[in-house]
Amino acid sequence: MRHLLGIDLGTSGPKAAVFDLDGRLCGLGRAKNQYVPGPAGWAEQDPRTWWAACCDAVQGALHRAGLGAGDIAAAGVCGFHHCPVFLDDQGEPVRPSIVTHDSRLGTSLAQLEQGGVLEKVVSISGSKVMTGHFPPIFHLVRTQDPSVVERTRWILLAKDYLRFRLTGKIGTELCDATGTNLIAMPDREWSAELCSLLQVPRHKLPEIHRSTQVAGHITPEAARATGLGAGTPVVYGGGDSHCALVGLGVIGSGEAGLLLGSNSTLRASFDGLIKPLAQMVWIQQHVAPGRFTVSASSMAGSSVLSWFRRICFGDEQQGSAIYDHLETLAASAPPGSDGLIFHPYLFGERSPFYNPEARGAFLGIRHWHDRGHLVRSIMEGVAFSIANCMDAIRAIADKRGEQVAVLRTGRSGGSQLPVWRQIITDALDHAIEVADVDEPGCLGAALLAGVGIGCYADLESAIHKTVKATTLSRPDPTNAALYRDLRSTFNETYHALESHLYH
Repeated sequence: MRHLLGIDLGTSGPKAAVFDLDGRLCGLGRAKNQYVPGPAGWAEQDPRTWWAACCDAVQGALHRAGLGAGDIAAAGVCGFHHCPVFLDDQGEPVRPSIVTHDSRLGTSLAQLEQGGVLEKVVSISGSKVMTGHFPPIFHLVRTQDPSVVERTRWILLAKDYLRFRLTGKIGTELCDATGTNLIAMPDREWSAELCSLLQVPRHKLPEIHRSTQVAGHITPEAARATGLGAGTPVVYGGGDSHCALVGLGVIGSGEAGLLLGSNSTLRASFDGLIKPLAQMVWIQQHVAPGRFTVSASSMAGSSVLSWFRRICFGDEQQGSAIYDHLETLAASAPPGSDGLIFHPYLFGERSPFYNPEARGAFLGIRHWHDRGHLVRSIMEGVAFSIANCMDAIRAIADKRGEQVAVLRTGRSGGSQLPVWRQIITDALDHAIEVADVDEPGCLGAALLAGVGIGCYADLESAIHKTVKATTLSRPDPTNAALYRDLRSTFNETYHALESHLYH
């Protein structure tokens, strides 16, 4: 029993990974989530399908690792933040869960703002609120179908539901709980005032625990469904991005992680509570004790490059080969794409300017621009958005008298593309370390489990034993200066278009 299991529930589907105690990946399983059919723009998922997909992913991970039920010492679970799960007194979902990119949430957030609730929530909780966060999701459910809340016994978060299905125990932990804006940080309990403002019944929220605390054990029913051994310990875990930070080794003050998935998220860790100033960022408790995180996120990430791949090459061309080809095309164009600028706001934008109505645009296109220019300008546009997020985090670090000393990413998502990673390095004018890990969220959840059952003394020891940086991307001074100027034009043209078109 010298292996740990990490489960990472994303909106696209769960992943399960088995690691040995040195952090080596032994087996990985994946599955897909299904969306509930509905009107265009709605994004709802039935939590019961998460559980079915989770079971498939865990079985796949065990099979690929060549391990049996008795080989897993403990399991940890992480998942996407913010999205409430409404359970009745039998533990069954009362309704599908609304996930972060549902188009109705912009209106819901505006209603909270117009009613004066949003400003009070932000002030008391200490963190900004975006469209995909808990307050507008809960407000939408409460106002559109009040009977849901009446029939609900427990309001959980996404990964808490999976852990409930694994162990039969209700609960949550501090990292995910602070992401609801129902805690007045640095407090560690639900705020009666915040619950009252958002009309969330306090008695329907679960108790809050430590991320490394054992929450329960695999039930016989869950053992039959997953292939895990009955009685295997399961820890409380944390939010997916925070567990990914652990998997990247980012828990020290002034350390940051870049998660270049469908969106682009920069999340920095600091010692003690963070004041957000005027930046469009949000604050949460880290899964590491005593640490808080500040997050700045762009809606533009690998999804933008996937969009271009689909419209130019079709859905039939997927996998690493097509992305290698896109990298080759990008490398064929010079830095700056010969004057071609791309605004990557296909899905609206979050940080640093919050605008769900922002649009994508190619600017300055000429007849001699080719596919290479288009691909590189897309990569540069996403990189400029990430650099805007980095400015917000640096401003907070400066106010604290600190700096972002370490920036790490993994080998998954867009970060695995060397040309794109170098473009981002130059746009940020900051070195980026690449951790030797493919699934940082799963690894982080597994390490929390390892700490919880005593395989490691603490998170620092776990990271020291398992996480290694293998590659370092350094900024090119010439390209960094070029991109600094181009980003000014990039932002100026966005604001010019925003005043006429993006509202």
